[in-house]
Parts: sequence; structure tokens; C-alpha cells
Amino acid sequence: MLLAQASLLAHGIGSRGDLPLPFWQFAWASSVAIAVSFFAVGEWWSKPKLAEAESGKSLAWTQTPTRIGELLIRAGSLTLFAVTLLAALFGSTDKSENIAPVAVFVALWVVVQGLVCFFGNFWTAISPFETIGLAFDRIRSTNGAKAPSWTHWMAPVAAAAFLFMELIHPDGAEPRNIGIAMAIYVVITMAGVWKWGREWLGDAELFAVHFGLMSAMAPLARDSHGAIRLRMPLSGLAKLDIGRVGTATLLVVLGGVTFDGLGESELFRDLIGRQSGWTEAWYRLAGIVVVTAAVSGLYLVSIRSMARITGQSRPILANLFAPSLVPILFGYTIAHYLQLAFDEMQNFVFRLSDPFGQGWDLFGGADGVVNFNLVSVDAVAWCQALAVVIGHIAGILVAHDRAVGLFDRLDALRSQFVMLFVMVLYSILGLWLLLNA
Repeated sequence: MLLAQASLLAHGIGSRGDLPLPFWQFAWASSVAIAVSFFAVGEWWSKPKLAEAESGKSLAWTQTPTRIGELLIRAGSLTLFAVTLLAALFGSTDKSENIAPVAVFVALWVVVQGLVCFFGNFWTAISPFETIGLAFDRIRSTNGAKAPSWTHWMAPVAAAAFLFMELIHPDGAEPRNIGIAMAIYVVITMAGVWKWGREWLGDAELFAVHFGLMSAMAPLARDSHGAIRLRMPLSGLAKLDIGRVGTATLLVVLGGVTFDGLGESELFRDLIGRQSGWTEAWYRLAGIVVVTAAVSGLYLVSIRSMARITGQSRPILANLFAPSLVPILFGYTIAHYLQLAFDEMQNFVFRLSDPFGQGWDLFGGADGVVNFNLVSVDAVAWCQALAVVIGHIAGILVAHDRAVGLFDRLDALRSQFVMLFVMVLYSILGLWLLLNA
């Protein structure tokens, strides 16, 4: 089989190298690193700095090439989207031969999610919904119609549905199931765009919302003229306005990524026994609900403590400090999916030659074989472990930068103590899932 089904259906840690340190040593080292970082920024980071660095430097010469490239990218991504949808609905039902599973669960959800954290929000250029929305703009006017706020909750609800297909549904990677889910999502999304305009996507469409949040930490962005802008990493988070919908979306995805590691661990298998099919699915559904509630609870505990110290509103603080979750989620994405991305993106390239699984060889690569040693497994393991630690350190930095901009120096430091404890606890959990799953 060209597609490693176990890897695709179980996005957990997968193949990795063993670190030369036992778990307890790495956990202690990471806890100390996070604590030292916390007190260091508390001592030497006395005023907001990220917001000033966000403007960065615009590379004006990139404006024209970027716009030309965007036209080509839109055409290519729309074509790939159509091929994936048609392959899912009408191509081979064999998961190892159809392009849909690897395109949706790896190329889109893993690779694009990771790349926007480095290269900015290029999803607006490759989104088929944005491209179709541009066509809608030419043939009708919304007359300024404003979407009801409840429609924005489509983003976290769609995130939960996506995670259900990826992690819970026993046949979630079955091409026909993917095709039906894609068709339903397209109809709902395009109905919203037709009624309320293309801007509605940024408020309610899952990938536009989620990738937009993740891209705020990128060192690259686009200015109002379409040119590429260089800026300090993480600085985009300083001005990021995350409402309840964005916060909920981040927490749902973070809960899903955390459960992904737990769900593939021996601990979880021991708890539920050797179940299969929908019996296992119900256990996994209960597990992801509990894990997401626990992750959200830890965050809200730190917010409650912050509110008690500063006298500020808890709902407002929850949204204001949600940007600190972005680098943590990025770290967990790298930790859980890096090996998967290296392995399965090779399969994605091979499947482009035969997307429907009909024995074609359009580009001469249909019979390619995955090179599982493309990148050293030990190097991948180190990247995975360090991503968890660095993600939490970056989260502390972002939270502190926002705190010193809102409170006096003493309250800014005191308000973050519980968050420090939560960061340490969560990093230990993440490392345990990584090194013991």
C-alpha cells in the first residue's frame, strides 16, 4: 500500500526516534526552562514590545509578483479542491488509492496549519471558498447585509465536526464519507457567502478563522497593498483581536490535538480495552469531550485567578489572553504531526498522478514509494519534544507582553503565576504523551 493506513487513521505521535533523555529528566528540564523564562520576562520585559514590532518592514517590490502568483495559486488550488471532492465522491473507495484522505487530513489540516505559522495567512489565496466568493462578488451584491453573530459559531462547531471525522468516526477516512462531509460543508459555506458576502468567511468559516489565528505568529504577513512584510515572530499576536468564537475554536482544536496523543497511548487502550468500530468510537468521543473540557478548564482557571487579582472581567480577559494559546497549539501540532507530514506528503505527491485510484500515472509518480528515512527520526523526535517546550515559553511571552500593557508591573507578574503553573503542567502532559505514547 502506498498510503500507510495506520498512520493516516491515527494521527498520533506515530514513528519517532527515542530521545537520549528519560521522560522525567526532560520534564524537569522543560519545567525549569519555562519557569526561568517566566521570571526573566517578568524582570526585563516591563512594557509591551510586540505591538511595536508588528509593523515590521514592507518589501514593496513583492507586491506585483505576489498578485500574479496569487492568480496562479487560486487557479491551482481550486482545481485541486475540485479533484479532491470528485475523487472522494466518485473515485476508488480504497483509502490507500484515493487522494481525498491524505489531501484533507494531512495536506490541509496538518501541513497548511503548520506553514501559515511561518509564511503568514496564505489561506486567503488558496481557499476555494474565497475564490468562489470573488466570482459571487461579480454577479450579485449583498447590499450591506450583515450576518447574525450566531452564524460565526459555525467555526468551532465545524472544528468539532472535523475532529469527529478525524479522530472518532470508525470510517472517517473512507473516501465516500469524506466526500459527503465536504459537499455538505461546501453547500453551507457558499450559502453564507452568497447571502452575507466574502468577508463572512473570516468570521465563520473554520479554516479561515483557525488559519487566520495561527498565522498571526508568523514572521511574514501582507500589508494593505498586497506586498510581503517582515516582522518579529509572535508580534502579530499583540494586536490580534480574538472574540469568543476564536477562543472557542482554539480550545476545541487544542483539545483535539491533545486527545490525539492520549487516544493512541497505551494508557487509553488499557482504560477502554481492545474495542473497535462504533463501540470504540463512543469511548473516544467521551475521551475527547473530557480532554477538551480539561484543557478549557485549565485555561479558565488561570483567567479566573487573573480576574481576581486585577479586578477585570473574566470573559474579557479570556478573549484578551487567548493569543497566548496560539504558539502552544503550534508546538503541539509540530509535536504530534511532524513525522506524519514528512511521510504522508510523499504519498500526497504520488496520489496526484492517480487521484481517483484508477491506475492512472499522469505525472509519472503513481508508483512511488515512501522514504521513511527522508529525515532522521532522531532529529524529528528532538523537534517534536522541543516544540512542546518552546511553544509554552512563547505562550508565556505573549501573555506577559499583553499583561504589562493592561496592568501595572506588579499585577502583571502576579496575574500570571497561575498561568505559569498551568503551562508547566500542560507541558509535562504533552511531553508524557510524546515520549510515552
